[in-house]
Amino acid sequence: MTRLLNLILFGVLIAAAIGVYSIKYEATRQAEKVAKLRRDIEVERVAIVTLRAEWAYLTQPERITALARKHLDLQPMQIEQIVKATDLPDKPAPDDQIAKKLEGLGLAAPAVTGSTQ
Repeated sequence: MTRLLNLILFGVLIAAAIGVYSIKYEATRQAEKVAKLRRDIEVERVAIVTLRAEWAYLTQPERITALARKHLDLQPMQIEQIVKATDLPDKPAPDDQIAKKLEGLGLAAPAVTGSTQ
């Protein structure tokens, strides 16, 4: 009887050791994963700071003005180029392509109402 009890306790001890080892291994793996994610986050933060600094440099008005003078060959605006809003052409009426296709097929487009019924 004692021998059987010893064998059972030895089996429980082995199972407990395997369980503790697997928990320890999983905890170590999760800690490494967290450390890697923290490193990745820090790399992304540095990249964001770098990109913001680059954007601030690229959008400087003085720099854009100098590039426009160098590459666009712009001329000063003439007084004849200025027009009044009333001189502009009217906006064209919206064109309903689907209704035109339905009429072309001999079908009548349904009447549009504000009701959903």
